[in-house]
Amino acid sequence: MAGAIYALIALGIVAVYKATRVVNFAHGYVIMIGAYLYYTFAVLLPSAPWFPDLLFTPAWLLEAKSQAPIFSQEAILLSWLEKLPRITFGLISAILAAAVLARFIERFLMRPLLGQSNFSMIMVTVGLISVLSGFKSMIWTGDAASVPHLLPNPAIRFELFGSPIFIFGSNLASTAISVLIFCAIVIWLRRSAKGIAIRATSEDQSTAYSMGISVPGVFANAWMLAAATGAIAGAILAARDGVSPALGLFGFSVLAIVLMGGLDSFVGVFISAMTVGILEAMAQWKLGGEWAEIIPYVTVLIVILIRPHGLFGQKEVERI
Repeated sequence: MAGAIYALIALGIVAVYKATRVVNFAHGYVIMIGAYLYYTFAVLLPSAPWFPDLLFTPAWLLEAKSQAPIFSQEAILLSWLEKLPRITFGLISAILAAAVLARFIERFLMRPLLGQSNFSMIMVTVGLISVLSGFKSMIWTGDAASVPHLLPNPAIRFELFGSPIFIFGSNLASTAISVLIFCAIVIWLRRSAKGIAIRATSEDQSTAYSMGISVPGVFANAWMLAAATGAIAGAILAARDGVSPALGLFGFSVLAIVLMGGLDSFVGVFISAMTVGILEAMAQWKLGGEWAEIIPYVTVLIVILIRPHGLFGQKEVERI
């Protein structure tokens, strides 16, 4: 289940790298801000007395909830339907707000460094970690909070090889959503004019300029795409684990997965993300939770030692 979320997060890192040749070390904190934005628009604002009531409570829904057995699948579905307007408003608003934040970062922090070394731009993303962390502390508290799941969350029980398995419905739904969004964006990058512009810019910025492509516009689109997918991933993680500053550290784990698959390969990061997700689940199932955070990343380290550019990464050749 975690592999699909890893892939969605990795998509943003790869999109920025392909367009700008910059590894965004602050992507995890962009996800954290996206999670807090979802919390703000789905929980805090709708709870304010001056805010329009977003609870979807028609008479038929109230009657059905009162008659549904507590903790039943029907009760869970009806409870989710009641929260659906808040969820929709919160997710859309979080995506838009995260895209605006990314546009601001690209325009005022990254664009002035066009023409400078990539190292200086990477150092800006490292500095962004402290900036975004401080920005979070100025607006939100450090207390953990819960947010509504994007989709219904019934418990599903079955047996696998004689062992009982419990899966929550929201985890399955989040996996499907992450895979669909990943595939849709990859197709968009390969088929649309803006996607082709991003790929052309990643190959050679000077040639892209000469062909009439707005390189600054490509950079902005890549950053906004990364922030939008980060906001969706943040909402999924917040619903699963709660909203907390610890979400900012999630990006570093995914960065290792990106290095395993290849910084410039969407297919590579998808395969590596799913592989790590499966290894985590198997390690937790057979060896216990303490091994779940070790074995997958030992595998990542071994792959990087054998193939420094990742499974599907391309070795750069500089022409003189």
